Amino acid sequence: MNDLGIISVARAASSTRSAHEDLLIAERLTKSYHGPQGRILALDGVSLRVHPGEFVCVVGASGCGKTTLLRILGGLLLPTRGRVLLGDEPVTAPGRGIGFVFQRTNLMPWRTVLRNVLLPLEIMGVPREEATARARSLIELVGLRGYEEAYPRQLSGGMQQRVVLARALIHEPTLLLLDEPFGALDALTRERMNLELQRVWSLRKPTVVMVTHDISEAVFLADRVLVMTGPPGRISREVQVNLDRPRTLQVMYSEPFIALARRVRQAIEVGR
Repeated sequence: MNDLGIISVARAASSTRSAHEDLLIAERLTKSYHGPQGRILALDGVSLRVHPGEFVCVVGASGCGKTTLLRILGGLLLPTRGRVLLGDEPVTAPGRGIGFVFQRTNLMPWRTVLRNVLLPLEIMGVPREEATARARSLIELVGLRGYEEAYPRQLSGGMQQRVVLARALIHEPTLLLLDEPFGALDALTRERMNLELQRVWSLRKPTVVMVTHDISEAVFLADRVLVMTGPPGRISREVQVNLDRPRTLQVMYSEPFIALARRVRQAIEVGR
């Protein structure tokens, strides 16, 4: 293996790790649908393992099954075959141990920033004083102190996604699943949000699996990048990202970063 740590075929690599090291385990996930033209195979035998506190990005061309995989990992969809384990427990439905952030913010427009972030704890029945203290702490963590009483319409797109991130973290999930969370933002705002996400992750260290179409974003954020090809969706390559943290935007102009991004792109192109 070279010094950039390129590893082929994620399933083969992950099989060498002992089970106690892994928080999230997906075993031979297959998902099929019945459409107008007959059976559609969306995923075909996808396996992966993620360590506690690890940041993993999944990249691939549109239609290769990335979002389907993420929804199965979170219990929003059930696989046709295979299974997902979070710790030692099967994932068959969304649970308190899993947080979600999607591209659409889905904030409640009639609720303030504070009350949007509070919502999961209200549903869980956490006492108001404790819940409010936790929400205010997270609002400060994501850089929105002073905006507690603002409404979503008064915030920029990047600020709205910070609210969503705080809401996803409020119940202290073990696993955070991100589906193109910054896809609707302009390039400069997206860069700022990548820095913000890296900062929040470094402080809280949730285990993260993030789907993105942006190769540079994946290499910038991840400890590992999983390349999906398809349809049907398969993990064809795993790229270990051995770049020092914390990462600044300047790292994107370095030779190691450019080489990693190039190899991820090549892996996507080969699978088309």
